[in-house]
Amino acid sequence: MPSATPVVNAEIQNDRKQTILAGHCTISILQAKNYKEWYDKSYNAYQTDTNTIEQLKPLLTGKTIEIFMGSWCGDSKREVPRMYKILQQAGMDTNQVRLIFVDNSLKAYKQSPQHEEQGKNIHHVPTMIVYDGNKEKGRIIESPVVSLEKDLLAILTTQTYTPNYKAVAWWLAHAKHKTHKLKNEQLQVMVTTLQPLCKDFGEFNAYGYMLLAKKNYKEALNVFRLNTLLYPAYAGAYDSLGEVYYTIGDIAEARKNYEKVLSMQPDNANAKKMLEKMK
Repeated sequence: MPSATPVVNAEIQNDRKQTILAGHCTISILQAKNYKEWYDKSYNAYQTDTNTIEQLKPLLTGKTIEIFMGSWCGDSKREVPRMYKILQQAGMDTNQVRLIFVDNSLKAYKQSPQHEEQGKNIHHVPTMIVYDGNKEKGRIIESPVVSLEKDLLAILTTQTYTPNYKAVAWWLAHAKHKTHKLKNEQLQVMVTTLQPLCKDFGEFNAYGYMLLAKKNYKEALNVFRLNTLLYPAYAGAYDSLGEVYYTIGDIAEARKNYEKVLSMQPDNANAKKMLEKMK
């Protein structure tokens, strides 16, 4: 786990004019007026698995946890207070939990101002990473597979544990030359493997926007193209693909995809706006 960044407890305005937390913060910030209500509600309502917590107590010694979350994110608001309750009941010093808030603006999607997310593939939040020293033992992504307690136990006892978003994990492990433009035939071959792994349309869509914010345009283009093959009846897949083409300056392909959106959703306001913009 990297060395600590100075605590900032910073609030910023995102591109939707929402006030959100950004960067490395202390847990105390979640008792401030904008956050206390949802934090306390989730914390107090959660019924912990006390039997599993007893098993966790000796295993958490010497471990650190890094949590990437969004103060704008419903999953973060639900899961992070629960995790803190579990860790506190397990006797862990929560000073060993590093809390990083990320943005949801398009140009800084799933990024913090200090870029602690760099190299960690934070595509859905919350992402809770468990470390033994500097070595990652495992992570819980967005929500637990079984429960927070049992998922954490599986990670700490080195059981076989696969977090949510298996399709993105497969892509990261198996997609060769993913930063070069892949042929449609190559992507189509992957569809057979990925369809049963995909959680939903948002799995690769969120990953693609993370890449777009990092200006990894070639991989982002592959991912958004792949998503249209996985979800050919979903207008949002073509809308996102149109956006990446527009961003890289391929207006003809952008227009083609926004026209596809309108053929599926004639009243789609964003597609109309973008086509008007490209006249």
